[in-house]
Amino acid sequence: MPAERSAFDHIGILNDYVRVPYANGSSFASQLLYREFSARGQRVTVIGPHDPEATSADLPRHHLFLPSLPLRIHPGVHLPLPSREALAEVARQNFDVVLAQTGSGLTQLGVWLRRTRGVPFLCVNTIHMPSVYDVLLPDRLHHNVRFTEFCRERVIPWVEGQLVRTYNDSDGLIVLSEGLAQYWRNRGVGVPIHVIPRVVDPKIFDVSEPADPFPATAARGHRLLCVCRHTREKSVNRLLEIFAELIAPAVPDATLTLVGDGPDHDVFRARALELGIADRTHFPGEQSLTEVARWYQHADVFVYASLSETYGQVVGEALWTGLPVVAFEDGMGVSQQVENGKNGILVPPGPDERASNWRFAGEVATLLREPARRQTLGQAARRRAHDRSSMNQTIERYYAAFEAAREHCLRTLHGSRSRAYLPLARWTAIHVATAALGTLRPPAVVNRNNRRQPGWDGIELVDA
Repeated sequence: MPAERSAFDHIGILNDYVRVPYANGSSFASQLLYREFSARGQRVTVIGPHDPEATSADLPRHHLFLPSLPLRIHPGVHLPLPSREALAEVARQNFDVVLAQTGSGLTQLGVWLRRTRGVPFLCVNTIHMPSVYDVLLPDRLHHNVRFTEFCRERVIPWVEGQLVRTYNDSDGLIVLSEGLAQYWRNRGVGVPIHVIPRVVDPKIFDVSEPADPFPATAARGHRLLCVCRHTREKSVNRLLEIFAELIAPAVPDATLTLVGDGPDHDVFRARALELGIADRTHFPGEQSLTEVARWYQHADVFVYASLSETYGQVVGEALWTGLPVVAFEDGMGVSQQVENGKNGILVPPGPDERASNWRFAGEVATLLREPARRQTLGQAARRRAHDRSSMNQTIERYYAAFEAAREHCLRTLHGSRSRAYLPLARWTAIHVATAALGTLRPPAVVNRNNRRQPGWDGIELVDA
């Protein structure tokens, strides 16, 4: 480890999960950072909510649990809360820097540590609030035009204002795409902003000759794949409608496989049945991270309709494995990765949604009919992803952000300790309110395949 890194011997990572209960791009990114920093000689401690289902195999070597409330709508999700004992234990760690890989109220722990202990604190933007706010809402409110307009015009700006305040209480904001850097600057973020895209772990995705996981009814050369959490924000219903109305009639052998699980999984299956494509749409459910590589490597085109991605880890994974991508242009994480016409296709999502759907379907159909073009895009996708996703370069960017955060903390911390209790009160209020909102919808069934995700300290080929 280079000598200049010794100032950051102990790194704290605030994460929404200490046990990762189901596929989650943000937590997979935390696991990868944990392993890479540890390999370079740092001690890394993960701080998150107590999970009563966690076993020693699920947990990082160094971790701290916080008291927690369950989020009823999402089994496996717990909302951490402050307590005197937990805060004392966190303070005793003497962190050199804290990284918040979360968009929840847990960020306030970093604010508190900064104010009381002078610990440099960095936030990572992991949530695009305008796209995800209604995940907690029951169907009657989700479909209520007046209520959703009220949320867009009043609630979302207020919530984003709270996020801006948190970011400005830190020593820097890490975003995953250039578009989001400007997005948050426009909303008032004044601390340094660092653009550090995520990387793909070659230990997982450079798999040689993996077994074909697709069902026999999915003909080679015509396999469309989408990997995502099955929630409203991922626009899976739009993708199903595009496939049913525009792609399936034009390409008779085309199939759509949707890997994943989530609170709307059964809704999407029912919609496929309504659209008459149940026999051409496959729902294999949750897969472990180590299994997902097989699906990418045996698919033909990756299709993605989500407009909620701060990065879109699955898009990066598809490109890494040489799978051309057709996606909607989002100005955020997907647009950061897909270079239109070079490693995939980006389609404007509007303003005429019907016209956009036609164009999306046309691009997909063309790729299915032209294997040579598909191969050219796939080769470019693999080459560009490997060039862009250098592990060493990414870790060096984090080290540079840590150094900038330390300098910012030393320069700006004066006089803030008198308000140290405020982040704890804010944190408690946010998570108690979120737990209450989580009772508005019935509990979801997630990870019904009972897949175990890789652990923090080592990658195991599980469920293969």
